[in-house]
Amino acid sequence: MLHSVAETLVPTDKPAEMLDAFKHHLKEDHAIDFIVLADGVHLVEQDLFRVEFQVDPAGLRICLQGPNDNALVFFKEEIVEHVSQMDADAAHGIRWSGASTEAGALPTNFAVLTVLDNKVLFEGMQRVTLRYPGIAKRQDEGLHVRLMMPLDQTRDPVWPVMGENGAPVWPQGADKLHARFVTLRNVRPEHEEVDIDIVPHDVGLISQWAQNAQAGQTVGAMGPAGMSKVPEAGSYLFVADGTGLPLVARLLETLGHEIKGDVILAAPNEAVLDDYLPQTSLRVHCIDAKSFESNIVAQVKKLTKATAPDYALFAGEFQNAQDLRKHFKGDLGLDKKTQISVAYWKRGVNGYGS
Repeated sequence: MLHSVAETLVPTDKPAEMLDAFKHHLKEDHAIDFIVLADGVHLVEQDLFRVEFQVDPAGLRICLQGPNDNALVFFKEEIVEHVSQMDADAAHGIRWSGASTEAGALPTNFAVLTVLDNKVLFEGMQRVTLRYPGIAKRQDEGLHVRLMMPLDQTRDPVWPVMGENGAPVWPQGADKLHARFVTLRNVRPEHEEVDIDIVPHDVGLISQWAQNAQAGQTVGAMGPAGMSKVPEAGSYLFVADGTGLPLVARLLETLGHEIKGDVILAAPNEAVLDDYLPQTSLRVHCIDAKSFESNIVAQVKKLTKATAPDYALFAGEFQNAQDLRKHFKGDLGLDKKTQISVAYWKRGVNGYGS
């Protein structure tokens, strides 16, 4: 449910052009379409948020709705970032109604996590266990956190603070941070512990950190946020490479054992998936990680040729996500409430999602 609301009037003399830019970004980058209401409001509803845009003589009115104030921190940051690309002065002048955090303070959803353990879980998966202060109160707010650490690992971290426009102000220059979203695979609230599973590879600061993290080291985090469950459906299709595997495992834990459908995942072998996944009645299909990216779209189309699922999810490489989103929406006829296809990394782009 959407419990938190924030509104602003972006001060611009070109509100219609700014609205068009938002529409283009959401359509091209996220395949999200606007709904235009009778009063001229342009509405976007996706997962756990609702955004309304309306052209006003004084600027562009924006209303955000989300599940909680911590989630709105991320939503506000997205709005400010995109406005700044069009008009830096307008972005600086944004002020939100109901702002609960003073400028200069740490974000309300920020915490410093401490490494407790680090191990190779199986081929292609590294697990870092961390102490997460306050996670017992936040664990229901989503499955993802934004990890952050200094780009220069020799420096002490300088964490982001809130700006007057409602977005975090990130340190620059020598203090610049590297930040990426990851999934909380396990949460043990009574011990304030979490497990984060990351695919190891040769590039990407988060991946390198995961492979070398030592007990006692600290890392910043904002969250949790994002999806926490999927809607009830008659049948499901979950598809993910190694980067999306922790998400699928968490989501399966929220579903009953007696559900119908299929899971297609990248892993070294089926035995690994048997150990990693919670008990499920879904049919589990294992594809070797080395061939997953090149074969998965064809495999999904073959599997769904005769019978379409009622709900479908993909998490993995960018182009795979684009292709499967088209398949889910076009060939299978699923809509924004019955399918989601998200990119966790992009082929040929170092650091994308890592």
